[in-house]
Amino acid sequence: MKIAALLPHVQVFGGVRRYLELGNQFVRRGHDFTLFHPAGGPPDWLQFEGRTRPFSALGDEPFDVGLCSEYSILDRFPSLPARRKFFYFVLEGHAREKEVARSGLGLLANSEGLARRIERRYGVECRRAPGGVNPDLFYPLPERPHRDTFNILCYGRIIKRRKGIRYILEAVDGLAGRFPNLRLILFDTLVGEDRRDPRPLIRTRVPFDFHLGLAQDRMAWLFGQADLFVSAELRAGWSNTTAEAMACRVPVVCTPSGTRDFAFDGRTALVTPLPMPFLLRRRIRRMIEDASLRDRLAEAGYRTIGEFTWSSLAEKLLALFSSN
Repeated sequence: MKIAALLPHVQVFGGVRRYLELGNQFVRRGHDFTLFHPAGGPPDWLQFEGRTRPFSALGDEPFDVGLCSEYSILDRFPSLPARRKFFYFVLEGHAREKEVARSGLGLLANSEGLARRIERRYGVECRRAPGGVNPDLFYPLPERPHRDTFNILCYGRIIKRRKGIRYILEAVDGLAGRFPNLRLILFDTLVGEDRRDPRPLIRTRVPFDFHLGLAQDRMAWLFGQADLFVSAELRAGWSNTTAEAMACRVPVVCTPSGTRDFAFDGRTALVTPLPMPFLLRRRIRRMIEDASLRDRLAEAGYRTIGEFTWSSLAEKLLALFSSN
């Protein structure tokens, strides 16, 4: 098959990773995958085995399948000649969500929660396409490094309110007096239009490290420094970082946003219904105080997330694209 997708750029975003990873899987199975974005050049942060072309080349050749996830470039989608077209929902809520849901395009969602939302609100069919994670980049370290601190890892994109980083900082701050050995570890890459250094924006009395622009081949090492990963996302589709933590066998505290497919409260993670600091704090404290709970959830999460590799997602999508 010839498959194409549209993106607004190829910077370090979870929605971009989705198409780079899936494109690699499609190409390895003998299919053609072309990624269109305004500049047209290849990404410089993750190996990509498909083709990249600029938007100016959108009408140059026909495709069997066309994909788009980004509302900001939706008006470009009609210019892509494709026999079948799908809008792949990766984020909850947008001013044009209803328009897309009732557009006649095929509909995909990157999580069970997002698919349910689309079907419930708009009365249309939305195919489940949850995932994924790359086990070649995210895996448990062979040995746990010795340390005297209890390290809590979280994403550091504090300028994005829906990532919930400020809630995590407040939750952990409330535990600093009781657990003086706490240490925060945050990570991010400068991307998008707002490229402010996030480190000066971090307000916490807990000592912290902030890894900025860490290479992909260092991500397993990064997750291996954590005793606990915490996510407090809102309006997420698929929570990449939470899935990646589980793939590194790190225990998780999270919200249901973007995690309904793999984070089951008390079984694979501790899940708080809302990203409220006091609710997060309760679950973080339980994890700190109960090493056996951490070990049990980390192992169960690791087994569960193994079902959501990019490889398995690619197989599922190819079967859908091949069907009538």
